Amino acid sequence: MGTEIYNQNHGRGFSSYDLLNELSEYYKLDRRQTHDEIHAALEQIIGIDDADTVITDRRPVRPELLASNDQDLDVDYWLTITDQAADEIREQFIAAHGA
Repeated sequence: MGTEIYNQNHGRGFSSYDLLNELSEYYKLDRRQTHDEIHAALEQIIGIDDADTVITDRRPVRPELLASNDQDLDVDYWLTITDQAADEIREQFIAAHGA
């Protein structure tokens, strides 16, 4: 199946997603901090595994922006990552914040 996360790291607001809600509520962390840590963990996983095996789907949040933004700047995406990658992110949160 897969786990969908919001891919946006340029400082503006971001959409909610299940993994973000789960981890921020469980660890009582700020949503921005949780989002940033999820993406830091994802980057580590991609550094070990190939991005094509970790990210199974990538779709723009607002596809209409791509028509006038051919260089793909500041376009936010929904990423579907493998459930294994989501579990590895959870494991990194346990290592960083405790069980």
